[in-house]
Amino acid sequence: MKSPLDIDTLLSEPPRAEPASLERALAAARGELAQNRPVRRWRTQVAWMVAASGGLALLAAAVMVLGGALSVATLLARAPLLALLLVTSTVCAWAALSPRGRVPRRWGVGLAMACAATLVFARGTPNTPPTLPAWVCTASHLAIGIVPLVVALVALRGAVFQPLRALCAGLSVGTTGAFVGELACEQDWRHVASYHLFAWALLALVALVLSRSLKPRSYAP
Repeated sequence: MKSPLDIDTLLSEPPRAEPASLERALAAARGELAQNRPVRRWRTQVAWMVAASGGLALLAAAVMVLGGALSVATLLARAPLLALLLVTSTVCAWAALSPRGRVPRRWGVGLAMACAATLVFARGTPNTPPTLPAWVCTASHLAIGIVPLVVALVALRGAVFQPLRALCAGLSVGTTGAFVGELACEQDWRHVASYHLFAWALLALVALVLSRSLKPRSYAP
């Protein structure tokens, strides 16, 4: 058995690396530096996320108005809720990619929860019975969220995985479907809580799971 003095001496000596290992490490470092990858600013990635989510939602609204499926009066009547969704999308995207830590992400999650509750409580009684199955809303919300989800996952690869970061990105993505649901769906609050918010939560969960499985381009915090 070694004495404490021997152990202390052993720990104080720096580890000796083999020349072959050092050469491999240096070659890998030179290879990474030689690639000269462009640095993507996190604010630019936030802008891309907001453009993908909010821009797609606004495009859907324009198409519905021009196609006669949505009146301008209805659009204006729901403008406060639509603006709240756009603000939520922006705040959650900013919180997801901001390097400032957990506090902005907690605010983003809190705002998304408040926005979801507002959508439920603001929904009135439908004037006409539904003509489509309730699951159509969930399916359409998931479909329209695919493009924003891809953009968010690409942005999330620019930093080390953090669950709260990925959750905020998914909540930003989910606002796209919720936005369209406010324009195209006339059903009651139970339907919104069961089918609209379910799609929103599912997109956030998918972003969380997929972001964890992707290899990051950078391990920045």
